[in-house]
Amino acid sequence: MRESVGGTLLLQIVLVFLTVYIGFMAIVINYGKVFRYKNAIINKIEQNEGYGTCTDIKDMISDVGYTGKYNISHVTTSRGAIYKVQIYITFQLPLVRTTIEIPVTGETRLIDTVYDNLDEEGTCTQKDY
Repeated sequence: MRESVGGTLLLQIVLVFLTVYIGFMAIVINYGKVFRYKNAIINKIEQNEGYGTCTDIKDMISDVGYTGKYNISHVTTSRGAIYKVQIYITFQLPLVRTTIEIPVTGETRLIDTVYDNLDEEGTCTQKDY
């Protein structure tokens, strides 16, 4: 009887570690995908030097199938503008019934010409769809 209880406890410990490992791998894979999306957005902005930003980004986001939140804003300086991209990793935890959003941010290099075709708040967000 003692060996069967010990075997069950060992099996439970292995299952807990396996669950934690699978959860960690899911987080790492999702983070990598969102990081690639952020870099693609930054590359698109730098490639076009800010021109047509919102429409191009919306088209690119819909093409790759990203459904999370994102925010693009720009800060104008005397030498040009820097676009800031913030995109979110979304995790839904079914047992706790909660959603966790982790932001991933990045900036473009200094862009000389500023095309202000963002919305009235100076941002391009998912609400523009």
